[in-house]
Amino acid sequence: MKKIVLAAALLLCSVGSYAEAVVSYARKNQNVTLDLNWTSANYGTVQWQKSNDGGTSWVDISGATSPQYTFKITSDGLYRACVKGDPACPDILLEREVKVVDFSVDVVSSTSSTVDVEVNDVDLAGAQVVEYGYCANFSSLQRPYEIMNRVKVGEQLPAGDTFDFTCTDLRPNETYSVRVYFKTADGSVIYGPGKLASTIEGLEWSSEDWTIEKQAIGARFALVGSTSDSNPNVKFWLGSDANSLSEYTVTDLGDHKYSAQVDNLVPNTPYLAVVTAEIDGEEVRIEKQVKTLSDYSNVVVDETVKPVTHTILWDKTKRLTQLSPEGQQVEYPRMCRVDENKILLMYHGSRGADQWSNIYLRKSYDNGVTWTEPVILFDKEQSNFGSHYWRIVNPEMIRLQNGWILMTCVGNGNPETNENCHVLACVSKDGGETWGDPIIVGRGRTWEPQVVQLPNGELELFVSSEAKWYPGANLYQEIVFARSTDNGLTWTELKRCSYNPNCRDGMPCALVMQGNKGILFTIECVNGSPSPSVLHRGLNEEWESGDWDRVQDDRRWGTPISGGGAPYCLQLPTGEIVVSSHAGGTGVWQTGRPRIVVGDNTGHNFTSAVTPLAGTSPLPSNTGAYYNSMFLKDNETVWLLITKAEYNGNTRENSAIMCLEGKIVEKQ
Repeated sequence: MKKIVLAAALLLCSVGSYAEAVVSYARKNQNVTLDLNWTSANYGTVQWQKSNDGGTSWVDISGATSPQYTFKITSDGLYRACVKGDPACPDILLEREVKVVDFSVDVVSSTSSTVDVEVNDVDLAGAQVVEYGYCANFSSLQRPYEIMNRVKVGEQLPAGDTFDFTCTDLRPNETYSVRVYFKTADGSVIYGPGKLASTIEGLEWSSEDWTIEKQAIGARFALVGSTSDSNPNVKFWLGSDANSLSEYTVTDLGDHKYSAQVDNLVPNTPYLAVVTAEIDGEEVRIEKQVKTLSDYSNVVVDETVKPVTHTILWDKTKRLTQLSPEGQQVEYPRMCRVDENKILLMYHGSRGADQWSNIYLRKSYDNGVTWTEPVILFDKEQSNFGSHYWRIVNPEMIRLQNGWILMTCVGNGNPETNENCHVLACVSKDGGETWGDPIIVGRGRTWEPQVVQLPNGELELFVSSEAKWYPGANLYQEIVFARSTDNGLTWTELKRCSYNPNCRDGMPCALVMQGNKGILFTIECVNGSPSPSVLHRGLNEEWESGDWDRVQDDRRWGTPISGGGAPYCLQLPTGEIVVSSHAGGTGVWQTGRPRIVVGDNTGHNFTSAVTPLAGTSPLPSNTGAYYNSMFLKDNETVWLLITKAEYNGNTRENSAIMCLEGKIVEKQ
């Protein structure tokens, strides 16, 4: 549904009434939602009203008695919400004037990386435009345009009622849904009509299978959609900037795919890569910046082993807060802090019985007190993009050093071949408000990707992979990893970093340890022991790609949780490393409960396992709390996020995302 959300904060009143008149703008014939931002702190009854005489008199709108009122705007209108609460307090009145604006949009032309649009009959009289630009997402995604990535073109509208501009940085041979937008001083965002626009064949950088090392870069690129030129004369250059480029040999990989390798580079240094090709008699050029890996050999490592002096005291009342709406099958909760007040929550789920269909996003702007309605970030059920996958699962988030939010997930292909199964990444550059198109990180039947960021900005992604054995009777599993030095836009080839022979090591959860102690990640081990296990390497070391010899040492060791699955790890501000994992269960594994241990600042010397949700209160014996994660809400508070699932025998009946609060306290 096309809509423009026009939010207005409702202030509670103890004495006197509250009235405010705000002007907003919307394009003619679009749906408009007036929203009171109703929370549990608000009370009373709501009645939306409309005035046809400039506010002299008001008429109740039939059926409009909810905190949100949605309608199709066809002409200017004056609306208000009348909230009746305490009889001792006058009615709260909040007014909103909505004015109609109009314009049309045409797609004029396109290249392999751009689309030119023309905006016509612009009638924004009275609207104070402070920004304009465009949204462009893969048309197959069919995302709500409110979450499509917005690209700012300018702040002041060009003169006249017609102007044009260019949408840039698009992929060749791709169909986009393009929308013009205008942002007004009151905060309204006016979206134009959706237009389909297709780019032509051209050059494209690969997002996967690069070689990025301390002193080497191996680039991957392709001619996408090109079959006409048998000899496109592809060339590759690399240098510190545009004035110092040197040409290097291009290797033809077949199927219009190419690579180039450059050695003897400087660690932790950005380089400009440039590719040109001749397509239909014209030279096409692409370029990008990529950085070599850092040399951490001289980094100062804090070798101090700090014993466990703190623990987590979980809410003894076992009061659970539900974070997902009723009527959905949901799993796998993950949180990410954006700023002091804003938190993102993601999980996978669906509208029906299959909980492995879509990825949902909720936002809190008040530090977790209230949450927005869920928005589907990836929709397998309603998008053509999703038809490529029969499930989209395992969302994870990280806030990068540059402020971007990087989300990773898995799309398992339809048909489910290794080539059609993808590790996906998606970037938000505005704190989770809008999102770019998915990026393929790697291929193969995989699960549970997660990313950490090293001190100098490098990213390492860990994911469970059964690609080597799939399809087959014995689906063993290994942990593989990839690296990125450009904030998740370009990734290296997936390589093994852990393998326990004939087992299913999986569900890696990683962190970069305080004091430059290195990278640590936890895994479950099916058909092996111990589970969960902990793996570690120093910042300047490499992961061991060979078979584990089953000997526990400083590279791999166990935890006191017996038979735990789906582990999660977190380092407290006080240094202790906390590991959680579900275990137990009656009949089906999903009825297990989280068990939690606290170790020292090296991930050793764990305490005895604690089960915060033991017993039948608040979860009956047929109800589990699995796929848990932990979120550091502040320096004193940890949230345990769980998937609550009710089972009747082997049949799943209900599920929800729930939260249990714990306090970081000194160990007695």
